[in-house]
Amino acid sequence: MIKLMIFDHDMTLVDSSYAIMEGFNLVADAVGRPRVDHDLVMRYIAEPLPEFCRGLLGDYRPEWQEMYLEDAAKVEGALIRPYPDTIPTMTRLREMGVLLAVASNREDPRPAMERSGIAGCFDAMLGAAGPHGRLPYKPDPTMLVELMGQFSAVPEQTLYVGDSDIDIRTACSAGVRGVGIARGNFTT
Repeated sequence: MIKLMIFDHDMTLVDSSYAIMEGFNLVADAVGRPRVDHDLVMRYIAEPLPEFCRGLLGDYRPEWQEMYLEDAAKVEGALIRPYPDTIPTMTRLREMGVLLAVASNREDPRPAMERSGIAGCFDAMLGAAGPHGRLPYKPDPTMLVELMGQFSAVPEQTLYVGDSDIDIRTACSAGVRGVGIARGNFTT
């Protein structure tokens, strides 16, 4: 029986691709890099932020990441949208007694989840910043292991849902069942 379902955030629960594109275009404009288009965002969307930055801007500099984190917050609220099935599905899972959590390569998924109106659906949200210090990016299993520990769930009771190969590798690394959905960079 499934006790705990853990979800990836971006492109699994919400379409954040246009918000991310606009946030990175603000950075590109500020640092004199070419603007990014939606196809490029979709190619790199599952990557951890440093690799994502390299893919979109052709290089990585920590100050660009900080600019993005600040700039994206300005546009995300208007552009990020939960998929139509997200809230009804989470509501039904809760009715069934399943604990719900999010493990995201975002530094902190909570602000985006609050802006998109889905934060209240989840019992826990975990990002790379971690509540007690930095956590490794997925596919490292640490986020899933931490969430299982928080809810006293063993791998056999846990299911992880995501939209990318990184998510499936994360599930395998944590020893839990993984479910891949056709969104994100695997849409086409």
